[in-house]
Amino acid sequence: MTISTWFRAATLLATALFFAPAAVSAAAVIAEADCPKEPTRIVVLGDSLADGLWGSLFRTYSRCKKVETLRLTKVSDGLAKTSDSGWLGRYAKARTKFETRESDIVVVQIGANDITTIREGSRRESFSTETWKQLYSKRVRNLTAGLKSQVSQVFWFGLPIVGKSNLEGPYQTVSMLQAAAVRQAGGVFIDIHDLTKFGTGAFSQNGTFEGRRLQLRANDKVHFTKSGYDLVAGAVLKKLIKITSERDRRAALQNVELQ
Repeated sequence: MTISTWFRAATLLATALFFAPAAVSAAAVIAEADCPKEPTRIVVLGDSLADGLWGSLFRTYSRCKKVETLRLTKVSDGLAKTSDSGWLGRYAKARTKFETRESDIVVVQIGANDITTIREGSRRESFSTETWKQLYSKRVRNLTAGLKSQVSQVFWFGLPIVGKSNLEGPYQTVSMLQAAAVRQAGGVFIDIHDLTKFGTGAFSQNGTFEGRRLQLRANDKVHFTKSGYDLVAGAVLKKLIKITSERDRRAALQNVELQ
């Protein structure tokens, strides 16, 4: 497939995803012929919610030999327990089959475990105090900026709507702080709160996926089923396609110029 053909196909897929209803926007497996031609690493960093996103993106790019989907997730962890420097250290130490990191695209989802005390040296700051908000925002900014200085783009997913009343308010607080800090540091924040209502206007376990009514949320009312994660991953897929298709186009033009 020529670069122009690939770009047209990617554009059509991106357009389809953009105009599709939220309830049916899902990650689709990319055909081998349509895979990125340049080496690309999609790094997923975060907690158990991020782990589900990694699984969806892994399936999406499973036929692409030049795409590596790297899993840097840790269950029950977050930015309150592990500092921004700790997460950056995990990224720095990650092994890869590619020699450079400049082409990396990082997807972050973190915060579901951050409704807790932050330790800063000998200090302990309780959740949601003004000092806690300042400390947390600083960690989000530092993590985003630290990644952004090494990679091509950082996409940060906010937290979904959840079916537990004791968590819904705190999760919205965390997402609000993340949105401001990520954007300030030059990352792209993706708000999925309304998306994960599945068009119902409130929390729902079920939604329409690929033309069928399915359970999209896990029984804990926080995580997602496989189909649910595919739907959420669809919020970033068109952006990934745009980045990789533009990279392939630049590489193709450069090769033509060098001939």
